[in-house]
Amino acid sequence: MEALAIRRDRVASRPRSSRAAGVVVLLVAALALSACSPAAGDTHLGTTAPRGAVAQAKRHAVGGDHAEVAATGATGKGWALDKAPAAFGVGVSVATWTDTRGTTENFYEGTSSPGRIMQVEILYPTVAVKARVVKPWAAPAYRYGPYPVIVFAHGYDVDPNTYRALLVSWVAAGYVVVAPFFPDTTLAAIQAQHGVDTEYDIFNQPADVAFVVSQVIGAAHRSPPPYAAYLAGLVDPAHLILAGQSDGADTVAALVYDRAYARTRASMPVHPIAVALLSGAEWTRTGDVYSAPSRVGPAVLVVQSLTDACNYPADSSALYNMVTGPKWYLALEDATHLGPYVGEGAAAGEVERVSVGFFDLEVGRGKPTPAVLGREGDRPGVSTISSARDVPLYPAPPYDPDACAAPAGVPTN
Repeated sequence: MEALAIRRDRVASRPRSSRAAGVVVLLVAALALSACSPAAGDTHLGTTAPRGAVAQAKRHAVGGDHAEVAATGATGKGWALDKAPAAFGVGVSVATWTDTRGTTENFYEGTSSPGRIMQVEILYPTVAVKARVVKPWAAPAYRYGPYPVIVFAHGYDVDPNTYRALLVSWVAAGYVVVAPFFPDTTLAAIQAQHGVDTEYDIFNQPADVAFVVSQVIGAAHRSPPPYAAYLAGLVDPAHLILAGQSDGADTVAALVYDRAYARTRASMPVHPIAVALLSGAEWTRTGDVYSAPSRVGPAVLVVQSLTDACNYPADSSALYNMVTGPKWYLALEDATHLGPYVGEGAAAGEVERVSVGFFDLEVGRGKPTPAVLGREGDRPGVSTISSARDVPLYPAPPYDPDACAAPAGVPTN
């Protein structure tokens, strides 16, 4: 097995966040049974919708506005039927999708099995609850759609729920977010394999993202994957965005720019119009060659904390400088590796605002302009933003053995 060469060759020895002794080992499939919501408390849901929910979603897809009004009890008071609310509530469901083309490794046993089974968390706009409140299987707000869709890739030893605050901010702004739990690199998957290092599986994750995109696009064309019939009429295939953080950002960057994944990239039914790389880096195995698309590629937002000792700032700078076309580099002046993406500190609010402004700019929605985005990204003591051709290869911060750990109190499953 080739040695890992990610994040300056320190992945294999990357420190894990401390865990209490005796943690119960969870199977990957158990991820679907819980989704922590800071807005609405603990939320528990499975891959199977409550009785009648799938049929209700199908009725919404066919019945449109009237079906939604009937389902939510809305009468039009307090919000206009012909104008989207300033911020949406958030519906959430978890589906199980299987890519039969790949294989799943068991790093503890040294075996592999056919197929890639993924739990997939789907968050979508609703008017059935207040803005930013999360409710399982809430009625989708079809009348204001279809919505741009963001496929989000999580980092190592965490999962999509870790990023709930950021993902909720995107949905509240009118986006559907589809976030797979990668088969080997979530906290639960690592625990199920007795804590062995499973990070090598990230090299399979670009294909996972491409597969999820294919399922979402299928839903947009009335061929929805299991447990996601309601996506028909809800997602807009012409406005696909890819985003990821840490190893998830590496995954997205490899899919979009790495020659090693050219065939996977070509297999995607739709290519992204925008990409958000949050604390990401290039892979440096033999065969990993990154280059900007020969034609106009997606617009890019790179976000990086200058005090991040897990993903060095120069790694993000190298990605940014490689890309051509519309691009932005949001430099966070003093933040941790995960904090800005999980709701911690002033930088978290800045990441939410700038990422939404960037998405809106690229899908042509609302009033954002490059000048507005530039003003949003410049916050004294918090962040600066640049759209220059190149940014500095910022110096590495001092070594921190816990730099990759999730902040205390942040859900990791």
